[in-house]
Amino acid sequence: MAKRTKPASMDHETVISDKFRTTPIPESITKITGLPTSAILYKCAASSYWQFRVFLEGAQRKRSTKQVELLKAKDAAKVIYAEMLLSVHAGETKAKPSSAKTLQVIANSLWAKNETRMLNAELNKSKVSNDKSVYERHIKPFFANTDVKKIDTDMLDEFKSHLAKQKLKPATQLSYINIVMALLKQAQIKKYITHVPLKPKVRVDDEARGYFDDADYEKLITTAKSVVGQQYEFKSKEGNVYRRITITGELPLLIEFMVNTYVRPTDIAMLRHKHVHEVEQQGIKFIELRHPATKRHNNHMMGSEQSFTSYFFVKSYQKKHSKAEEQDFLFAPDMENRDTALDMLATQFTAVLEMAQLRQDDQGKSRTMYSLRHTAIVRSIHKGLAIELIAANSRTSSEMIRRFYGSHVKSVRHMGTAFVDKELVAREQRIEQLKAKFDMTPPPPESLFDD
Repeated sequence: MAKRTKPASMDHETVISDKFRTTPIPESITKITGLPTSAILYKCAASSYWQFRVFLEGAQRKRSTKQVELLKAKDAAKVIYAEMLLSVHAGETKAKPSSAKTLQVIANSLWAKNETRMLNAELNKSKVSNDKSVYERHIKPFFANTDVKKIDTDMLDEFKSHLAKQKLKPATQLSYINIVMALLKQAQIKKYITHVPLKPKVRVDDEARGYFDDADYEKLITTAKSVVGQQYEFKSKEGNVYRRITITGELPLLIEFMVNTYVRPTDIAMLRHKHVHEVEQQGIKFIELRHPATKRHNNHMMGSEQSFTSYFFVKSYQKKHSKAEEQDFLFAPDMENRDTALDMLATQFTAVLEMAQLRQDDQGKSRTMYSLRHTAIVRSIHKGLAIELIAANSRTSSEMIRRFYGSHVKSVRHMGTAFVDKELVAREQRIEQLKAKFDMTPPPPESLFDD
């Protein structure tokens, strides 16, 4: 029986298998004068061009010369090698060049890293959970098994268009793109890619949550008190019930407490009675919250003049259930899992919004439990408190107050009496000057709006 001929010694142009299409044809391997001994030119069955290969920075690197003539290929190889050396000096060739790494590999690495950051209180657990959910639902299906090296600015722009076609708001698009950028940054840290591509630009206008004006707040709190003990059913568009929740006596207490203390919903999950302190200023009793830092702010938060009464009712309610000790949580003290406790309270709040038909404000902005904090801050602006004072007391920045919370204030008339007080002083000074000059008091002008 005749011995089977090895693929390498057969006619490479006609019978070579797919497995060897990129393998150098032995007869074509050519050294290049002036370059390292590892630098070679060769041909393979997959291309009519000469290919350049060199061992550099601990890895074998390949590139097509785009030339079919050997002499021109040698010149091109020297240019290619010079470009590779330039990238070495720029520190770009330290990335792993070999096997493909998909975004899933990077995601696994980033999630593990974030677990450590959560333990160090550098990241919020809910944010990490949300990022994973977004990755599974929107990012992973789009990028599938794409090699992370092939994710460039063009592909990121395509992802942006993909999100826009799903009718997602610009702010949501940007948040999803930021997760992808974090993954790519992790890929660079792991040396799977040499640089992170430019992030697509998404124009995002500041969009404040809805808040409650006095009339809507009165409707909200009245509804919450009237439906205690009732069960609400959340239904799909098809009319199927997918969740039921019973409104507890804690909810109206929670609403009043949040509006009078500036706390975030996430603060509610951690607040214990030991964090609440009674303080007195100018004969008025207030409460001051001294709970652990949130969003890297650790200022004490002093409530409004009604906060003392709000907390009194909360503590009285919990005393009836023997849950008002120093270590007990203010709300849902029976629930050990605080994420579940917050979800339960937030769901009750959403149910009451539905019952009161207050899911959106008059500008169409959605309301959530966070809107209670917005209401507290907007009320302070209405009282004429300085922006810097409000920011310090509510554990946020002056910039955030101006961009988001202050957007609800449409007129200086709603920012306390400071503006009018100054105008009154100016008017009195002007009248005194006229009296001194003309020895008379000028008559008040007629109304501009009289017929």
